[in-house]
Amino acid sequence: MLGGINNGMFFGSFAGFFGLGILILFLKWTFPNKHKAREKAERRAIKKSLQELKRK
Repeated sequence: MLGGINNGMFFGSFAGFFGLGILILFLKWTFPNKHKAREKAERRAIKKSLQELKRK
């Protein structure tokens, strides 16, 4: 290729970025964050109750 552009490779790179974005969104949906606010509050309450039991 003499100074031209390979359209297949050019559009393939866009497809790769698009596919990577979809993969990231899919993984975020299937593996949710473990540090949700409600779960943190529950863990704190459990930890506090365990500390109170240890004191007795």
